[in-house]
Amino acid sequence: MADRQSPVQTVAEVVESVERRAKDRKKARSELAAEVAARVPGEGYEPCIVSFIDVLGFRDLLTTRHAHEIRDIMLRLREFTMPDKAKTPRRMKDARLFSQPFSESVSDAVVRVRVFETQYHDGAFFHELLDLLHAQVRCVGSGVVIRAGVTIGDAHTGIDGSGPVFGPAMVRAYEIESNEAVQPRIVIDESAYQSFLTDTRLHKEDHCAEEEIGYVNNLLRTDIDGTRFIDYLSASESEFDHPGEYFEFLDDHTALIRDKVATTNVKVRAKFAWLASYHNEIVEQVIDEFSNGARSSNAFWDEFDCDPLPLLQAMVVDI
Repeated sequence: MADRQSPVQTVAEVVESVERRAKDRKKARSELAAEVAARVPGEGYEPCIVSFIDVLGFRDLLTTRHAHEIRDIMLRLREFTMPDKAKTPRRMKDARLFSQPFSESVSDAVVRVRVFETQYHDGAFFHELLDLLHAQVRCVGSGVVIRAGVTIGDAHTGIDGSGPVFGPAMVRAYEIESNEAVQPRIVIDESAYQSFLTDTRLHKEDHCAEEEIGYVNNLLRTDIDGTRFIDYLSASESEFDHPGEYFEFLDDHTALIRDKVATTNVKVRAKFAWLASYHNEIVEQVIDEFSNGARSSNAFWDEFDCDPLPLLQAMVVDI
């Protein structure tokens, strides 16, 4: 029998064959990486709640404040917005037991990434919004005003939060903070809110959907432009240990706005005019509640030995 000879290939056919095999190898490596990432949390992208936070009017601070004052502002932002340091899991089965926030800071910005593809669903979306509300309140007490964008999507943070933090969701959160928040508010991406409504991984396991949605909605307010943002002035009242602390907070908020309006440039001042409008809306709402009996003026007298109405009326900011 005659020897079978291999067909002669042209240079173009050889190049095409080499490229095809290289493409097949690349596809196989990609599929293997995806398989490993699916098995090992933190190795690839994970579904996350991502919050991009920065200081409002930071450029103005650079021209009006001493370096040590700016340093203190940045340190306070990091202190108030960064989560407690998580323990490194000793075994893989201990990873991602509960939703857990991680963070990184760059200059005047902090990125928070909360994983929620976990063994136990503990209400990740509610807890992220509540953490941000607490951060906002604490920042106000230190004379710092922040804005942020919050979204849900894919991000990388590492198994123990060591990073680096990156991914499409981080880009989207930055876009919201830069282009949609604009004012001193923490804006919730509408697509993220819609995801929360239907994705039970974002709910607490022993809550029904209506209950979980109610808890989250109590933290939010819708602006006149239809944007959802964290209603820290109203929703924070129940977070204070004593009723008097809430009214002290409103008084501090009043002083902060008046100071910022008097000391910032025209562009930044316009943003504080928005904040003054939001502030006045909340204060006038509380005044109405005292006036119509929804809140007890007598109880306020007994507790603080003064009339609440003059106190609150003095908190209304002229715009």
